[in-house]
Amino acid sequence: MRKICFSLIFISQLFSNDDIILDEQKNNIQISDEPQVEEKPIKRVQNKLQYKGTVVKKVERLRNSNINFSNETTLEKFKKVSLNDVVLETLSNSDMIRSAREKVIQSQLKLDDGLADYYPTLNFEYTYSKTRHYPGEDDNSRYKFYNDRNYRFVMAQNLFAGGATYYNVKSLRESLLVQRNMYKLTVQEELNKAIKAYFGVVFSKKAVEVNKKHMIKLQRILDIVTIKYDNGASSIGDLTSIKANVSNAQTKLIKDKSKLEEALRYYEYIVGKKFSKTLPYERDFNIKIAQFDKLFQRAVSQNPNLKNYYLNIEAEKYKVQNAQSKFSPKVDLEVTYNDIKDQEDYEGDENDFTGRVKLTYNLFNGGKDKNKVLRSYSILRDLKFRLNEEIKKLKWNLSKLHTSINSVKDALKSTKSEVSSSQEAVEAYWEAFKLGEQDLNVLLQGQRQLNSAELELIKFERSNIQDFFLLLGYTGDLLAYFNIDPENNKFVNFSTSTYNKKLYDDLKDKKLLFDEEIKEKIVDKKEKKEQKPKEVKKEPSLNENIDLFIKTFLQADENSFMIIIKDFDNVYDAFDFIKEQKISKESFAFDILKKYKIKTIIARKIFDNELDARQEMKKMSKTTNKSLELKTIKDIKELYIKYLEGLEVKVKEPKPKVKIIEKIQMLKKQQSFKTNEDFKKRFLEANKENYTINIATFTSMKEAISFAKKEQIYDNSFVFKYIEGKELVKVMYGVFENYEDAVISLDILDDIKQKYYPVIEKIQTKQNLYKQNKELNEKEKKTQEYEIVTKSKIVDSKEDKKEDKKKDKKENRTKSLNDFEALFLEVPKNYYTINLATINTKEEAKEFTLKHGIEDTSFVFSFGDKNLAKVMYGVFENYEQAKKALEELPLNLRKNSPYIEKIAKKQDLYNKYHSLGKDK
Repeated sequence: MRKICFSLIFISQLFSNDDIILDEQKNNIQISDEPQVEEKPIKRVQNKLQYKGTVVKKVERLRNSNINFSNETTLEKFKKVSLNDVVLETLSNSDMIRSAREKVIQSQLKLDDGLADYYPTLNFEYTYSKTRHYPGEDDNSRYKFYNDRNYRFVMAQNLFAGGATYYNVKSLRESLLVQRNMYKLTVQEELNKAIKAYFGVVFSKKAVEVNKKHMIKLQRILDIVTIKYDNGASSIGDLTSIKANVSNAQTKLIKDKSKLEEALRYYEYIVGKKFSKTLPYERDFNIKIAQFDKLFQRAVSQNPNLKNYYLNIEAEKYKVQNAQSKFSPKVDLEVTYNDIKDQEDYEGDENDFTGRVKLTYNLFNGGKDKNKVLRSYSILRDLKFRLNEEIKKLKWNLSKLHTSINSVKDALKSTKSEVSSSQEAVEAYWEAFKLGEQDLNVLLQGQRQLNSAELELIKFERSNIQDFFLLLGYTGDLLAYFNIDPENNKFVNFSTSTYNKKLYDDLKDKKLLFDEEIKEKIVDKKEKKEQKPKEVKKEPSLNENIDLFIKTFLQADENSFMIIIKDFDNVYDAFDFIKEQKISKESFAFDILKKYKIKTIIARKIFDNELDARQEMKKMSKTTNKSLELKTIKDIKELYIKYLEGLEVKVKEPKPKVKIIEKIQMLKKQQSFKTNEDFKKRFLEANKENYTINIATFTSMKEAISFAKKEQIYDNSFVFKYIEGKELVKVMYGVFENYEDAVISLDILDDIKQKYYPVIEKIQTKQNLYKQNKELNEKEKKTQEYEIVTKSKIVDSKEDKKEDKKKDKKENRTKSLNDFEALFLEVPKNYYTINLATINTKEEAKEFTLKHGIEDTSFVFSFGDKNLAKVMYGVFENYEQAKKALEELPLNLRKNSPYIEKIAKKQDLYNKYHSLGKDK
């Protein structure tokens, strides 16, 4: 009994110390260290009562109160790095992307070669020869000698080849698009590799952490059972059972550590050596996916693999037409100028100018041309079959991923709940086990269940994230998720990176990591010891350069000059300008107060005299559109001192005012979306045998009308509602007398064709569909919606009433104007605007702005005795901005010959015909 009491006291003391040791181990644990097991002889206290024939064996025990770690790579000093940084680094170092880029360049050069066939060829030929002719001219000479010397220019131009050149160029242009898409596909593949490598490290590391924690728990149990066994309070079965569990956990940990090592090697291979000492850590992403039908519809139009098929099919169609052109005759023009300088019996210079038209037509070549056409048709069919199979495969993959993400999302919730419950259960088992009230097997089972649940949670998280990014790849949205546009030459934007460039400054192996950039001299070991380490000079940062220049500025002569660059809206714009112009070593920025507004200016370069300063300012005016001004350093110092002291604005103290608030119920304005009435009439009255193009189906009239205006087909489209289970909106385009005209128009709608797959139909079917749903389209909703509008009125003192009356007049004028129209009338008179058009009535002008989608950036007003209407577009601070906006206008707006003018003219014109009295 005394021994049992002693063992219980010892166990309780062990638990109190062991908890402290465990906490320290948790804090100091290193992921890559592997626990080792030490063996020690076990002393068993035997009962005094011995039985005859009983053999007592010596039992060896597994003892490991302190975990020893192996000399593996530790992750403590690794720099944490985000997924975005890893993606950018991978793409910037990928040779596969560079190779794909070169293929795009090769395809572009082939297209240039094809375009060259449209141009004539010009050749120059020069001939010089000596001839010995037998017999000679008379009996006395055996041979006759003479020279031939001439030159000529030959110009050749193909006039007709059955469209061979045209279809060849079209085919090459489609091939170029194929290569560009292949380039995007390569970028996406490299991006997928980066994602795989990143999450491979994240979740392998997490698995090691979970198993290590499990190993520590089992080790504690082993220590307790060993002490109990030494004191006779536990059986050999309990001891061997816990030994087996510890060995099993150790095996799992070794496997997981091996996987982590492999993941780190693969990560270094994909991302590059520069990131070998970085540690991925992100695993929390906001995963939301749309309905399957929408995903599939988007994938069919955006999937990179399908795009390749679409483009290859278009290219092959042109190859078919190119092959068919061989059955047409070929007509060539050749113009030759020949100048003879010397020949047999030469009497003087001779020249010929010859023009020749050559017609070539192949009558028979063994069926080569026919076979070429048939081969192209076969390739075309093959591509279409493979496209259909690829679409079915895509749908299956999308369905599988969509189901997996949704099911794993639910599984994650239940698994997290299981982990939480298992943790509580294990803690309760531990407390009971310490007191000797809990069976060992129950505790081990609970610990194993907790470990399994935690590993299952990691598995689900990894599956969910990887499936999500795989889904983005199928729908063609993966590049957009990381804001990557491969068509832009600088598509890798490191400004979005948060990676610290000074990561390796304190590492001993810095030179090894940057061996591609730093050329090291090969020296002997003795020379290396004697050689002093070279100091690497770091280039000062942008802020350091500016601080150094400010010190120089404060010590400069006050009679010197500097150039002031103004006005920037904020200090960030000013710093961006300094960075772009690379003038951080000779400029600084600070704030000034201008008309009660804070503006930022840049003071640049110190000049000893005014002449040098003005010459430099003249050069700068050619490279920037910012306002420039010359000031002395004395004046600039005064402004800078005010900036340092703090900008102060003296404002009169406001007088107390009474604010009366009224709430009024008013009708809510409803925006209407209607189809083009002229084309609607033409569509419905068209011959039933005519054809039309069924563009697409939308879920709302607003979406359909916006689409028609965006694609610039509004004037030639008919948009109407119909019922098919639910209310839908159909967009029809054009009225065509025959099927061929409809096919030609469909080819023109190339962008729409690739996105929405429009089809040609008999117009009668859609006329009947509209008639069936006529009431739905012609009846407007009469339900009126109301909104509560809050109006306030401020009662001022008598002194301010005069000023308020003046303000009221101004407010009355602009009460009916929208925000842009009010802005148009209030901006300074030196601003610019674009005069778009003059239209007969204000109503037609309003329709004009709605038709072209510029109602929010245009000002329509009437003028003159005939009430004509002006349409003014945009408000610009300077002429350059207005000119740029004019060049970017759509063709259908530029055909009206819009022009730029000072905004003051139109402000005065509006005020002339829209004064307060005239409005009344």
